[in-house]
Amino acid sequence: MLIYKEFSPKLAFMKLIWFIIIMNKVLIVDDEESILKGIKLNLGRTFDLTLANSPEDALNKIQQDNSFEVVVSDMRMQGMDGATMLKKIKEENPDIMTILLTGHADFEFGGSQALQSGLLFKILTKPCPPQKLSAAINAAISAKNGDDQQEDQAPEGVL
Repeated sequence: MLIYKEFSPKLAFMKLIWFIIIMNKVLIVDDEESILKGIKLNLGRTFDLTLANSPEDALNKIQQDNSFEVVVSDMRMQGMDGATMLKKIKEENPDIMTILLTGHADFEFGGSQALQSGLLFKILTKPCPPQKLSAAINAAISAKNGDDQQEDQAPEGVL
């Protein structure tokens, strides 16, 4: 026998407030719709995700709403590459943390210099498992908030 709980406006309101206050805003940029859908499916309950299907779309979304904590972008896209777009975002919004998703052969763009200069928080290689992307986003948010937690940190008691 199934028992259905009655709809509770108070509970629905509390969930909405929790979502607005607690969920961290993350912009995901990729020109492949299937990648965007997969990330939304895997991380949509963990983060407040906004999707952009081009660098131009992403730059417009940031101009409209610059409250994003993290921007995750693919490297290879039409019109402008992800590293160039993230550099523009970081120059205009230095508080936004940036993560680049790239293939192994894409490191000729100067990724290590971008990491060292602070323009990129992290570079992740594709394919990137959802757990690894989620951990990198959480680490970026922690770093932004001054928390020195590392996402690759071993559990207590493990060397």
